[in-house]
Amino acid sequence: MDYASILVVDDDEMIVYFFKMILDELGYNVLEAYSGKEAINQMTSNLVDLVILDYKLSDMTGDIVAKQVKEMNPETPIVFITGYSEAKEKINNTNLSQHIMVKPIKENELIETVEIVLSERPVTVSV
Repeated sequence: MDYASILVVDDDEMIVYFFKMILDELGYNVLEAYSGKEAINQMTSNLVDLVILDYKLSDMTGDIVAKQVKEMNPETPIVFITGYSEAKEKINNTNLSQHIMVKPIKENELIETVEIVLSERPVTVSV
């Protein structure tokens, strides 16, 4: 069975580790990035089914990264994460994501959001 590839982007190493540990256990292929630049490099080098993206990174904001992700692959869903509840409105105004998780994020919230987002993505059929 093929499991989805998920890119987790956050400059907080503990969050990336926490998400990776949970998602690895469920069988997902988890890629890591700790900056916007690293995330863009990962997207260039790998096929990614989902991006979990912190809104405030050390080198750029998540909306800039999300725009570049969408330029590379418009079908790639993005889930924003943020520690700032006031950032939710900014994220909603970008129209780059339908899903936002506010830190601290619990394990069941992460799993449920990932499953919902991956079930909503378009399925490509090869002939």
